[in-house]
Amino acid sequence: MNRNAAVIRTPFGRDLYVACDDVGVTESRFVTRIAVPRFPVAARGTLLRAATDAVDAYFARRLVRFEVPLVLTGTPLQVAVWRAVGDLPFGALVSYGDIARAIGRPGAPRGVASALAKTPLALFIPAHRVVGADGRIKGAGPNTMRRRLLAFEGLRIR
Repeated sequence: MNRNAAVIRTPFGRDLYVACDDVGVTESRFVTRIAVPRFPVAARGTLLRAATDAVDAYFARRLVRFEVPLVLTGTPLQVAVWRAVGDLPFGALVSYGDIARAIGRPGAPRGVASALAKTPLALFIPAHRVVGADGRIKGAGPNTMRRRLLAFEGLRIR
């Protein structure tokens, strides 16, 4: 399979690295600006262009939900969680328990948290929109993008 990649500027001082194959987006992660070389996007493939345009639209607040195809490789629980969270629109906020119930696994909020911690598709799977039952960000380190993304979407969290 063909694989293309791009590094997309964000308003947060970090860039978003995005990789695609012939099927969809295979990987995305926030990276430090100075640590990653620039990848040109022009003439790199239709899916990569669509992914780049979607990210740009998100940061311009013109995107409600990512519609680009995603390649989800993981356990059945992880894939179910990623699909459910991928359907959350811009500005939505739910708990790990909400997602567990939505995928038919009401006793698995910790499994949901674990799956989201392992998502290879930052931003495209908006894990930042999933918080603890008390409304707080759980399991996030001090350098996480979650708080910044939530604030960008206009969501107030404790």
